[in-house]
Parts: sequence; structure tokens; C-alpha cells
Amino acid sequence: MPGKQLHTNVQFWRDEGLPGVEARLSTYRKHAFRTHIHAEYSVGLIEQGSTRFPLGGTMHTAQAGQMVFIHPNEPHACNPDTASGISYRMFYIAPGWLAGATVHGRAPRFVRPVVDDPELYAAWRELHEAYVWGAPLGEKQALLLTCLRELIDRHADSTLQTESDRRADDRQAGDRQAGGAREHQQEFQPLTATSPQAKADSAAIARARKHLAASVGVRVPLDELAQVAGLSRHHFARSFKAATGLPPHCYQLQLALEHAKRLLAGGLPISQAALDAGFADQSHFSRLFRQFTGATPGQYVLNKPCDNWPCETRPCEACPEAAAAL
Repeated sequence: MPGKQLHTNVQFWRDEGLPGVEARLSTYRKHAFRTHIHAEYSVGLIEQGSTRFPLGGTMHTAQAGQMVFIHPNEPHACNPDTASGISYRMFYIAPGWLAGATVHGRAPRFVRPVVDDPELYAAWRELHEAYVWGAPLGEKQALLLTCLRELIDRHADSTLQTESDRRADDRQAGDRQAGGAREHQQEFQPLTATSPQAKADSAAIARARKHLAASVGVRVPLDELAQVAGLSRHHFARSFKAATGLPPHCYQLQLALEHAKRLLAGGLPISQAALDAGFADQSHFSRLFRQFTGATPGQYVLNKPCDNWPCETRPCEACPEAAAAL
């Protein structure tokens, strides 16, 4: 509600039968995030308030009733408008799910990061509620497949998704979807390069990123990364930030936090997940986790559907929407 400060409320839901899909409900009234990335696609539904955020060098505004699409590994920080706060529903979806929803098997690109599409909004909201209320796996899966196809049909880059693609065999697409759902990391995408030097830098940064991905849990010094890339320290640092939107140390931290999230989602205790992700100090880990995810590790591991589902009216007293409005 415009002008009303919203209470912080952060919850997550996952279903082990749908690996690589995570639902989130969050309410904030002040700055909550540092610039960060996700290995997954982010599909958001703004319920109340608004946010203004930079993406790809352009400022974007998303308001209540709009949807937000963010590609994997795109730096962003969707903090609330302090005058209104923000309440939103979010899905983080592994690239394999979206690639599987296309007959060409390639992860799609979306034309605009913020869209008005009430019909699609309602479909994704229904899917989100299925996670919140702990609906049966089959119901969630059917809703997810429908939402993914509609999302791609309506908003993916048409040069990658043609009419003939959309009429192809759904079963073939579904087979790819099941196989790709466990892919939590997007393939490394080189920079758009035209000059020989740009192409060389792109390949160098790709080598460094692969080295970091293979070294999660170990802090890799800048000198080592520059050596892997075959560039000087200063050239490497500049080129890496240009390619990823983040300095090397920040990108490495993001990989460690993403790894910790997967360990936590898999049931590992917070203290062990912190150690395995390369954090010797659990309090330091918890502080960074909150700065980059807007949630504490404890909030992240709590994956509990509503005990009152199905209820006759929504929201009921137990509904997280009702709690956010108090």
C-alpha cells in the first residue's frame, strides 16, 4: 500500500521433486541488498510498493502488478522504494528448465526486464501459492510447465523462439526439461567481441570464471586468476569487471554464497555449509549471506508449507500475505 511501511518478511519454499526451482516471498521497507547475481533465472511478481534498480547499464522501475525477469549472472539489486516499501513473490529457476521449455533447447533471452501482463502474472501467482500451501507435486509441476511455456511464448526474444518451435513436440521439450532441471549453473557466456583483442579478453575471462567455478570453497588470489587468464593483474581486473559487472573478489564471494545456498537447501547444517563454502567464521558468513540475499541462513533453510492449506479463504490468519500487512 503506497505510503505504508511494510514489515520485513522473508520465506522460501522448495520441492525436492522439482530440483532447481525455488519460490520466495519477501517484504522490505528499507535497503536490503548489495549488488548480487544468481545462477538461475529470476521471475518476480511485485505485489505492493515499487523498486528502482540498475540492470545492463539502464535504470528500471517495477511497480505493483508488474513482472520482473532477470537473466542468470546479471548483477542487480532490487531494493525497495523507501516511501512505499516493497512486497514481492519471486522464483529462482535453473536455466535447464527454461531451455527445456523451448524446442531448440537453448536458454531464452527476454526482451524487457519489466512487463505488464496481468494474465501471466495471475498464472505465476497461482504457481507461487501452490508452493506456499504445499500443493501436491503433480499440481506444482503442471503449473510450472504451463507458466514456463507462456512466459517464453509471450516475452522471449522472437529470434530464438519461432512459431514453428512452439508447434513442435511437447514431449520432446519435456524430456529435455527433466534432464536439464538439475543444471544450476548457466554456461559461461563470452563477451560480444569484434576485435581480436576483445576476443582474446573474452576467452581469458572465460578461463578465469571456469577456474573459479572449479575452486568454490577456496579463496583464489587475484594473481592466480590473472595468471590463468594470461593477463596482467590490472588488465585482468578491468576486463573481468567489464565482462561480469562485478570485481573478481566480489564475483568469487557470490559463487561461494551460491554454493552455500545449495548446501543449505540440501539439508546441511548452517555451520558446516559455511565451512564447506570457504567461510571460517559463521558470524561473518551469516552477515554476508544476509547482505547479498536479503535473508538470514536460518530463514533460508526454513522450507515449510502452510499448515492450514487448503483453506476456504485466502489470505487466512496464517497466510504470509496477512502477516506482511499487519
